[in-house]
Amino acid sequence: MAATTGTGYTKTDRRGAFAVAGGAAIWGIFWLPLRYLHEAGVEGLWAISLIMGMALLPALLLLLIKNQEVKSLRHPDSWLVGIAMGVATVLYFAGLLYSEVIKVIFLFYLLPVWTTLSARIIYHEPIRREQLLVILAALIGLWLLLGGGTRLPLPENIGDWCGIAAAMCWGISLSLIRGREQAGPYASTATTIFVGFVLALIAALFLQPGMPADSSAQVASSMSVDLKSAIENWPAIIALALVFGLVVLYPSMLGQIWGARRLPSPTAALLTMTEIVVATLSTVLILGNTLPPVAWLGGAIIVFAVCLDLWLQR
Repeated sequence: MAATTGTGYTKTDRRGAFAVAGGAAIWGIFWLPLRYLHEAGVEGLWAISLIMGMALLPALLLLLIKNQEVKSLRHPDSWLVGIAMGVATVLYFAGLLYSEVIKVIFLFYLLPVWTTLSARIIYHEPIRREQLLVILAALIGLWLLLGGGTRLPLPENIGDWCGIAAAMCWGISLSLIRGREQAGPYASTATTIFVGFVLALIAALFLQPGMPADSSAQVASSMSVDLKSAIENWPAIIALALVFGLVVLYPSMLGQIWGARRLPSPTAALLTMTEIVVATLSTVLILGNTLPPVAWLGGAIIVFAVCLDLWLQR
């Protein structure tokens, strides 16, 4: 059952919930292609623009197959959603590149706050006490997952601000998707990837030279990267970017956009927290990072918060 855009409280479409949670979970391994492309000779925003460029191929192909949505490209709503989500995507990955990854994730996953506020402003949806409880539980879980402590990470550099801006844009886009029936999921995904590709390419050309990556970023590497390295590894670079563009970026983006049309935006925001759980587990299993017990407790609380929200809606 699709969610309406009125002020009434609507039921969650379970397929939409699985699509959002699954798409976000796939994003939890997106640090892998960025890391490998960096080691192959393509760093930072260039890697982001390359993967998003490859993801344009299935986006345009499926848009042609779903030819009824081609008309959606002429509607401003498709571009409104695409701009909001495309900007959010590039800002988020830029934040991971140019600041401490843990801090940026923490700042980005204040997302439920922005979706709740945007739904209230755009659709005049009431903010329920149960909703506040779920958001609080999710944020506590996230705080524990990231190690706890008494100091709240505050913006200190351009990467931190990118994390905050990405969360705001993504939260707004989750609300906009529900109110833009003329913006089909395939058309919105195509415009999102196109906007993200163009923005990442422009940023790589004009901004990256003056923005060295923080040494604590997961995608950073101690090895030097130059044009010669990229040229020598170009077959592997193209193959890797193509695989992750086709298999990772596009399906995850389409799933989140398709599912978000069927969910209250605050619920969609909570479901995207599967990304942080997958990202944490993937770094433990692949990189061998240790995970303290308090982090496992935080992950369990996040899962509990999501399940509680879905149960309350039912």
